[in-house]
Amino acid sequence: MKIRIGKYRIPVPRSRIGRVGAGIGLVILGVIPGPPGPAAIPVGLTILTLDHPRGRRWRRITIVRVGRRWQTMKMKREMRRTVKRDASVDIGVKPEI
Repeated sequence: MKIRIGKYRIPVPRSRIGRVGAGIGLVILGVIPGPPGPAAIPVGLTILTLDHPRGRRWRRITIVRVGRRWQTMKMKREMRRTVKRDASVDIGVKPEI
């Protein structure tokens, strides 16, 4: 099993004890200031949610919400680009009276 974060894939231990240990370790590592920093906290929490039904549900809901928000932002960005493109084309045209 692997967790995909952007273009990276992080392997997850097969045993439940290994997943819980890795998750707790990453959360603790994220709290301590250092190179991985706070970025390790979400990865550790994600690994911990693999074994708990409520955690899986929370993760699925979060992924769907983020995906929908991403699509909405993408559509709005495209609309702004087309409006700008259309506005720049219409500048030289005089309106008919």
